[in-house]
Formats: sequence, structure tokens, C-alpha cells
Amino acid sequence: MLCASHALLANHRPPPGHPEHPHRVTWAGEALEQRFGKGTVSVIDRRATEAELCSVHDPAYIAQLFSVQDDMYLDRETFFSQASLEGIRRAGGICLELMERILAGKEDKTFALIRPPGHHAGYSYGLGYCVINNLALAVKTALQTLRRIAVIDWDVHHGNGTQELFEETDKVFFIDIHQENLFPPKSGGADERGRNVGKGFTLNLPLPPGSGRTQYFDALDAIYPALQSYRPELICVSAGFDAVSGDLEGNMELRPRDFGEMTSRICAWADIFCGGKVFMTLEGGYRVESVSESLSECIAVLRHGKPNLSE
Repeated sequence: MLCASHALLANHRPPPGHPEHPHRVTWAGEALEQRFGKGTVSVIDRRATEAELCSVHDPAYIAQLFSVQDDMYLDRETFFSQASLEGIRRAGGICLELMERILAGKEDKTFALIRPPGHHAGYSYGLGYCVINNLALAVKTALQTLRRIAVIDWDVHHGNGTQELFEETDKVFFIDIHQENLFPPKSGGADERGRNVGKGFTLNLPLPPGSGRTQYFDALDAIYPALQSYRPELICVSAGFDAVSGDLEGNMELRPRDFGEMTSRICAWADIFCGGKVFMTLEGGYRVESVSESLSECIAVLRHGKPNLSE
């Protein structure tokens, strides 16, 4: 199992008070090393190239990012600056490297401890703190080798960008569990099932505010038959931790240990379908202590194969 990050992710630095700040990752990395030992978080020193970013996004959008000189907002919440470019290229590079290691058989389970999140970023835009769709970048690389990839997004918000990027292919089965009609508004309804060749390969499971362990595990139970039919060759997870109780960006009631049990369920599916191959990347989660605790539970499962149910 390999968890990776990089200090230069902190170059993306929104103004003070912005929810998406560097401590989301730095404190989580420190918590992992305190729990599991020094070296738990590896450093991957790779930048995604402009051409690699254009494999997912509109070249005009990427050219705009590379040309930014002054601080700006891509939407009313999504900050970007010239310094941010180094951070987003590092995040993309980490995802690409981790995916390539899975494809080469060097790792079976990886976690990209990166920021900013990516699942709201679509083909030609950034949105909701997201600039580049990091998970989609890794999936595009995997599609050069694989034919069936399952993407499970459990962030409290709907992964509209990831859905948009893959809704017209049957090579990616996109599954999203999220708080109903939270963000983006009117996005992620159960009637959104994909388009054209991809029709039937999008599964949205919106949950009402206040949902907790019971509702989330019922949703996971609903996923399994679809995966049985699809037989993915790889499972990717957009691991947001903003469905935890007390996070200011959502209204759900999960506990940190629930994320460990959810990871355990997904790893068991990966053992059945795809030789244990699981790629995970950080999405949201804005209560720093809960991000650290929830991530630690996920990493415990990826390292040892089971959640810590004694805590």
C-alpha cells in the first residue's frame, strides 16, 4: 500500500478563512505518521504536464490556467493564482504516478493525499474549490490499459465533474453517494443514468440530510449487484470526508470509523473483482481533525486489511 503527497501542494493557498486550506493535507499527513510511523506518507516528485492535463480538460481551459498572472476566482468559491499552478500540477502528477504503479503491478492499493479536490471540475471549468479533476486524470491513464473501471464517490457533494467526463462511456461505471441537492444544486439525481453508450453506467444514490451509517451502508448494499454485473478491473474512490458529523460543508452524521468500514467493504469487492486493486484520492473534508481521523481509518484498512473496530 502506498500513500503519497508533496509539500508543494501548499503552493495553492486561498485567502485566510477559505475552507480549502493547506492544513487539510499537512495535518492529515502528520496524523498518519504519528499513528503508523515515519515514512507512512511517501513523497512523489512529479508534475503533470500541460499535455497530460489536456487529456481530461479543454486545452483552452488549461492554457488559461498556465497563463494566469494575478490572483483570481474560477467561480465565486474556487481560488486560483500563478503559485497554484505548481500545486495542481503536483496533485495531478501524484495521481498519475500512483495509477501507473497499480497498472505496472508494483502496488495494489494507493491513496493520493492531495489538494485541492477535483470532482467538481469538468471538461472546461473549475467549480466548488476544484481546479483539475485529479481522479479523472488517473482514470484516463488507466483506460489506456483497462476496459472497465468503477469509480465510487462518497464525498458529501455530488461529483458532477467526474460524472460529466465519463457519462458517455461504458468503460467507466460512475457511482456517487451524496447528500441530496446539496452542491451543485439540482445535480446528482437518481434519474441521471449516463448518456449514449454510457447510458446505465452512472448510478447516483442521493441521501437525505442527517443520514448516517445505516443509510450509507444501505447504499453500499445497493451498489454491489451492479458491480457484480459490471466486473470492474479496478476500483477508484473519490474519498471526501465531509459527510462526517460536524463538517461545515454538509449535514450528514458519519463517524471517522465508518469510513474505515466503507473502505473495508470496497477492498473486499476489489478482492473479488480485480485482484485487490484500489486507487483512492482525497476530495472534500473541511473539519481538519475529522479529516485526519477519517483518513487514518481508511489507511489502516488499506495497510492491514480491516478497520479498527475496537476504538
